Amino acid sequence: MTLFIRANALLDPAEIDAIIAGAPVDLVDFQLVAADIPIERRPQMREWIDRFNEGVDRIAA
Repeated sequence: MTLFIRANALLDPAEIDAIIAGAPVDLVDFQLVAADIPIERRPQMREWIDRFNEGVDRIAA
């Protein structure tokens, strides 16, 4: 996501760097995997959130 933001100059580069520095490692890993899936094959955002929450629920259990 930050690559998209940077490529489209949606935020100042320093702000993007701060997001990267503060992002949890698991979220960054998730984004790297998602980036490999062609946009037309990616699930809707609700599905991503549900999958993410399932993982959180398993960790909390």
